[in-house]
Amino acid sequence: MNFAGNFRHLGGVDIAALRQQVLALDEQQWSSYSLRQKRYEVHRDTETIGLVFDPDFRHSHPTRLPALDIFHDELYPALTMVAGHYENTAQGRELAQKFGLGYFIRATLVRLRPGGTIDAHQDNNFSLTHSHRVHLPVLTNEQVLFTVGRETLAMPAGELYEINNRRMHSVHNGSSEHRVHFILDFVLRGEKCCCGELLHPDTMCSPQACMATDRQQVPCHCHPE
Repeated sequence: MNFAGNFRHLGGVDIAALRQQVLALDEQQWSSYSLRQKRYEVHRDTETIGLVFDPDFRHSHPTRLPALDIFHDELYPALTMVAGHYENTAQGRELAQKFGLGYFIRATLVRLRPGGTIDAHQDNNFSLTHSHRVHLPVLTNEQVLFTVGRETLAMPAGELYEINNRRMHSVHNGSSEHRVHFILDFVLRGEKCCCGELLHPDTMCSPQACMATDRQQVPCHCHPE
């Protein structure tokens, strides 16, 4: 989702139990799913465990995967904080009254190898550009640098940040340890992207209505850097 800024800090949660669960994962669990890194070259240095995920990147009716059961109880405070952050705004309350409460369309656990890089890229599919992409670092250090636009941040463990995924963003793990983040994509039902407000103010956002901006055939300049 595009917004006026690069990072949006949502707050912090206790991740002690999550950290222990992540450390208990074995290499077979990390290597069992490889579609994301095979499909997208920028993610070649990563490994992913899906909790809520669909390969078609749908925007509704998400699939809950078995790994969600491993982390659900300990992840729940973070999920509650994220949902509350967006639903307890004036816009969030208005949308909830019209369309119902929001939902998590994706939740994934992503490991970036020591010395690994996620090259600079923009997200350009409908669901990614119409959801709030929130990172929760679990295993990290000050040598893991996340860049969005012209701003670089070493995200502290346990702190929730939304990133502006419509801007160029990249990650470099300059350390000798794995970096592990939960990535949570939250949808407010009925929320328009900023381009939708400008280009089709009288109709809802949809893959058809937003195709030109999602595929960057029409650049999105709603919030210039």
